Amino acid sequence: MLTLETFKLDWDKLFPDVRLRRSHFVLAVSGGVDSIVLAHIMHSLNAKCTIAHVNFQLRAEESKRDEQFVRDFALQNNIPFQVQVVDTKKYAVTYKMGIQEAAREIRYAWFGALMQQLSEGESKKPGEENLNSLATQPKPVILLTAHHANDQAETILMHLFRGTGIHGLTGIPMRRKDVLNLARPLLNFSKKEIKEYAKANGLSYVEDSSNEKDDYSRNFIRNTIMPQVTEMYPNANENIVATAQRLKEAEQIVLTTVNDFWKKGMKLKKGMLSVSIAHWQKVLGNATYTLGLIKEYGFNPTQIEEVHKILFATNGAYIESTSHQLMKWGDQIQIIDKQEGGDYLVIEQVAPIFETKYGKLHFELIEQFNMEHISKDANTAYLDASQLSWPLLLRTWSSSDYFYPFGLGKKKKLNHFLSNFKLSPTEKNRTAVLCSGDKIGWVVGKRIDDRFKIKANTPFTLKISWQEMV
Repeated sequence: MLTLETFKLDWDKLFPDVRLRRSHFVLAVSGGVDSIVLAHIMHSLNAKCTIAHVNFQLRAEESKRDEQFVRDFALQNNIPFQVQVVDTKKYAVTYKMGIQEAAREIRYAWFGALMQQLSEGESKKPGEENLNSLATQPKPVILLTAHHANDQAETILMHLFRGTGIHGLTGIPMRRKDVLNLARPLLNFSKKEIKEYAKANGLSYVEDSSNEKDDYSRNFIRNTIMPQVTEMYPNANENIVATAQRLKEAEQIVLTTVNDFWKKGMKLKKGMLSVSIAHWQKVLGNATYTLGLIKEYGFNPTQIEEVHKILFATNGAYIESTSHQLMKWGDQIQIIDKQEGGDYLVIEQVAPIFETKYGKLHFELIEQFNMEHISKDANTAYLDASQLSWPLLLRTWSSSDYFYPFGLGKKKKLNHFLSNFKLSPTEKNRTAVLCSGDKIGWVVGKRIDDRFKIKANTPFTLKISWQEMV
């Protein structure tokens, strides 16, 4: 049963970190029974609230009616009111998305902006006595939505029908503290309980006529499937919600197990993240393990099968998400960040150490260098300092680069030169060149340019050592 007392008990259990009298709540109010009941409860508990209403202009006069109804409700109860009027259809066409997706994006973007505005207002409030007192500290701004137990059951069924993993079957989260600070305090209460509260407290509300149509999948589940299911299983809603709660607990166990598994097989070498194929094959038939890894890099459940194919593909085969690339190279699957930019660093003067994204350069200027002391280590270069034009430039190589490899005696395209080293695509892409003017002086860690080699009579030698990230 939903009462002020049961609501408060549930609140204290679910949101122990949120104090009703020490927070500022933005209430998403449409005018329907759910949001009106939530607003009435919060107001009755003397919580500081601002009502936020979005007029999506999707139902002509009915949309205007809803806005006016919520405005009147806020006025009658002396609650601050904010409204956003938008052309949702135009937005959907402009950004090529469905009406529901557009409405959701519009709604939460505006809620976020409003919360930021209110938060700034809270932080600017002058303290009355002691600025360190809790009573005078800015109130955190939290968004409340009126999702309830029936919404939860419908969402879980939608996810199930579309295909989902464990997380999809846990339904709507009770609390979010990521992009938005959001809570859903009615999620444990049913639609029936909410309507009974409205009747007991003499609350009026508006009905959205579009809810009666089966134009959207949620409405079809609500109006057609659930009534038939509850005829056979009267407690279906409650049972679905209870199962979702048990799955949330199970999900935490699964996540811990999966994360521990990948930590054992993950390596970071020279700044490159990779997973041993042999380690991956231990769980090859288990989609839960694969999803637990790839979802962190922008991949979705529908790509699991294609990801598995990469394990047995030829060297260099890859699959992409919007942000990352999984590439087979040797006995590893490399995880490549596509947003990673190349180096373009100006070196103004000789310094003991110069740090880059993938390692460090150590500089030493030596007068009358003894050529017998030259190291054959490819990570050390000796350049004729008198031939260098400062500042130097350290940058990632490009396909148009060429240089005169020391010992070869002729010009060579850098792309062709690098192909001799059998580098993985990631290693090749990260290769840097040290430039003097428009000339390459050193392909870092590979070969110096013949034009900058030192001779017996070279007065000053610039010794450069490259220390790669490990």
